[in-house]
Amino acid sequence: MINRRAVLLASLAAAGAMTTGAGRGSATGVRRPVRTGYLRVPGARLYYEIRGCGHPLLMIHGGQLDAGSFAAIAPVLADQYTVITYDRRGNSRSRLHGPATDLRVDQQADDALRLLAELTDGTPHVFGSSGGGVVALELAARHGHRLGHVVSHEPPFITLLQDAAALRARYDAVHHTYRTVGAPEAYEQFAALDPGEKDPATDLPYPGGDADPDFGDRIEGNLEFMLAHEMLPFIGYRPHLDGLRAKLPELVLGVGHYRAEIATRIVVDAADRLGTEAVEFPGDHVGYMWRPDEFAEGLHATLA
Repeated sequence: MINRRAVLLASLAAAGAMTTGAGRGSATGVRRPVRTGYLRVPGARLYYEIRGCGHPLLMIHGGQLDAGSFAAIAPVLADQYTVITYDRRGNSRSRLHGPATDLRVDQQADDALRLLAELTDGTPHVFGSSGGGVVALELAARHGHRLGHVVSHEPPFITLLQDAAALRARYDAVHHTYRTVGAPEAYEQFAALDPGEKDPATDLPYPGGDADPDFGDRIEGNLEFMLAHEMLPFIGYRPHLDGLRAKLPELVLGVGHYRAEIATRIVVDAADRLGTEAVEFPGDHVGYMWRPDEFAEGLHATLA
């Protein structure tokens, strides 16, 4: 079962089995067809999915997850948007062409931009959650003029916080545990860093389970990649504040209704520095997974 304790980078317990439940169509009850494909980018091949019609909306997942984390909310949004989801390089179906190396946020943004250039016209909206929220910030800072609204939901970078050095030591300790003891033990240490308030909805079956029954098995294989190559580069990301200010008011920093100490501080601090306010979304760090209808309504209001 995925819950707030299990996610700062939108991660899942590697040893736990994913609980699935009733499949969910769009808000009108209509299941829209899903078009899938691959895009070759330098050093990798990206798997993507496209649903619906309307203004394009790219959704970027967090660490250890993949496009399946949007299996519940994408059909709801597809009534009003052309929803594009994908597996970020190194995760699930987006295989690397060579040995795994630490992820670079600029490279992740370049991947997303290549997808948008290939699949969309105009100024697409972008939603990124957790690690995907970091990628969304890099896109907004470097390529804001090519985008519509950009929503970064609980991005996990810690570099702007006053106690960044102390927090970095805690994440370094997780990485040391991974290198010396193993991924399961490191994951337990990682998950305890910022447990947060519990959303009661996470006790229910995941609404996207039937739509993507292989999701749990796929992301279990992503845990080691996240611990080895994503966790430290992403928490060490330093956003380009001037570039982000230039994107206001079309840049939105989102925070979950069910708060967590570190994740909430990151968003509130960044919003203060940029001269804006954090926007609350339903649920917790992955509220879009367990509260897809509510979250879609809130996201649409933000994009509109």
